[in-house]
Amino acid sequence: MSEIIPIPAVNTAIFNENNEILLTRRSSIVREPGKWCLPGGHLEVGEFWLEGAIRETQEEVGITVKQAILCGIYSDPKLTVTQDVLGVEGDYGQFVVALFKVLSYEGKVFPNEEVDDWDWFSLDNLPDPILKSHPIRAQDAFHFNGKVFVR
Repeated sequence: MSEIIPIPAVNTAIFNENNEILLTRRSSIVREPGKWCLPGGHLEVGEFWLEGAIRETQEEVGITVKQAILCGIYSDPKLTVTQDVLGVEGDYGQFVVALFKVLSYEGKVFPNEEVDDWDWFSLDNLPDPILKSHPIRAQDAFHFNGKVFVR
């Protein structure tokens, strides 16, 4: 019998000087290849949320996060439960995600093997296809005023 297993994860919203957000396109070695998304990934066992966001951003796009603030928490099952089963147990995953807005960073984008393309996008020009849960996160990051979103 399939179950829904919670999966703690993180995303970062990184903006350039033109107020465009950094999105990456998923390579063929990750789930839902070819879709655009915010940098991020699974939280590791024993890891703080912010540590995970910093680590995942460094791993995926080569940017060193210097300062970030919690922007939102996301767990809406309509957007965060996987459509396909994960692993050999046949369970579905429900991503429970902390989104951090990056306030300062160092370095240039240098993606790893999980990313096959990247670019900066305005809110009114997000790419397609994009992971179904990421447009609302990007919108929240663009409009963040210090009050954390819970969705």
